[in-house]
Amino acid sequence: MKIGRILFCFLLAALVAKTGSSQSCISTEQLKQAERGYGMFIHFGINTFNETEWSNGKLPVASYNPDQLDPDQWVRTAKEAGFKYVILVSKHHDGFCLWNSKYTDYDVAAAPIKTDVVAGVSKACKKYGLAFGIYYSLWDCRESTYNDKDSWKYVNYIKNQLTELLTQYGSICELWFDGGWAKPEADWHLPEIYAHIKKIQPNCQVTTNHTIQPPGQPHGIRHPKDMQHGDIIRFFPSDFRTKDPNLARWDDPKVFRKNDKDYYMLFEHTLCLSERWNWFQKKAVIPARSVDELEELFYWCTANNNIMILNVPPDQHGQIREHERLRILELADRLGIRNGGKPLPAGYENLAFNTSIAASSTANEDKFSADKANDYSLETWWIAGDSVAELEMQLPEHLPFNRLSIFEYSENKALSDGFSTIRTYHIKEYEIEIFNKNKWETIYVGDQVGACKIIQLPEYKTASAIKLKITKAQGKPGICLFAVSNTQSKK
Repeated sequence: MKIGRILFCFLLAALVAKTGSSQSCISTEQLKQAERGYGMFIHFGINTFNETEWSNGKLPVASYNPDQLDPDQWVRTAKEAGFKYVILVSKHHDGFCLWNSKYTDYDVAAAPIKTDVVAGVSKACKKYGLAFGIYYSLWDCRESTYNDKDSWKYVNYIKNQLTELLTQYGSICELWFDGGWAKPEADWHLPEIYAHIKKIQPNCQVTTNHTIQPPGQPHGIRHPKDMQHGDIIRFFPSDFRTKDPNLARWDDPKVFRKNDKDYYMLFEHTLCLSERWNWFQKKAVIPARSVDELEELFYWCTANNNIMILNVPPDQHGQIREHERLRILELADRLGIRNGGKPLPAGYENLAFNTSIAASSTANEDKFSADKANDYSLETWWIAGDSVAELEMQLPEHLPFNRLSIFEYSENKALSDGFSTIRTYHIKEYEIEIFNKNKWETIYVGDQVGACKIIQLPEYKTASAIKLKITKAQGKPGICLFAVSNTQSKK
């Protein structure tokens, strides 16, 4: 049975309180954040017009020139696609501000198109009933005080700009800091900045990217491979966690430590709609991720009351491209959340998590063993030792299933913009067999898997084992996850 996200949070809060860990109880604002659950990330700025992901504050302000700028279209699209809030990149690492800031000349007021984009998005969010959040880079390549020996000078610059953002644009549900790795943590004086935010907008939830750090690791280690219960909160204070661009485990923990105290922290995933994983839009029209991949990533990222924000960047005209708008509407239809107003759907219970699994060959038993294909992580994977290979999993034979999902491992090639990648997949032909009534029978034959393949069977099956047979591949194929589920059972 599906349990509502808010009810689940309250039950968990009661359980934590009962155990005596008062510091890790869930706050009212965390409950509201968990209920939102699904947001649109909007990267737009000077990088959009210069074919790059990161810039150093030296791009000419005149290059920012959207000729059909329409923030209302962005938020209207978000509403239609079932998003419950929007997070706008108000300033990236380059320092270019999408509002008229008194503290810099590197902003929209100095550009050919002087529209206050922060105001436009805020107004549209009010119009369409969505919450409004802001991304703000702590790292500012343009600002002269950034490298001052007196770190408080730059902190005052940050506080001045945050005051503008927090007093001129209504209620801000989240403030999403990035770039924290560019200085030692102590130099940001985050307790001072956090207190400043809460004084102006006490209900605003605050985070800094790469929130959690492995115990005993020095500055420069961004995050643990897998966040574990009790890991150290690196950027403190924070109200929730981020780990861009990584994915949390399915069994993601919620309680982390700072100064010998426990704190309950949700996790907000950041994903790109683009197949190339670009944050800022490029001049070329780039394919969007498949709806199968987006659906499965949605379930994964919102499991355990975590959150997913999906980046849908406007193009050089200042518009969300039609093929991307249609893709997120297709996803909304798949999830049953078109036009909003409905609870977010839960993911399907995977009957094959951590069951006994074996492979016909493995490229490296230590790194890419068969059990990586059905563990709780999408960031581990089995890689076969040959181009033709088999993966066999045991199943609870008394439980019926009618849905299969496969995430294929990709080889990634970095592109010249500093972040984007091209993903290459190897599987060309495959079959799925089940062991039932003392014999193997083929239930599905396919060609390419790609990033993700959902197979919906027309009837329920039971089996004691299931086998993925890769019959043709270019190179050595790999699997990140092979899941088996029942569409009547959600968790």
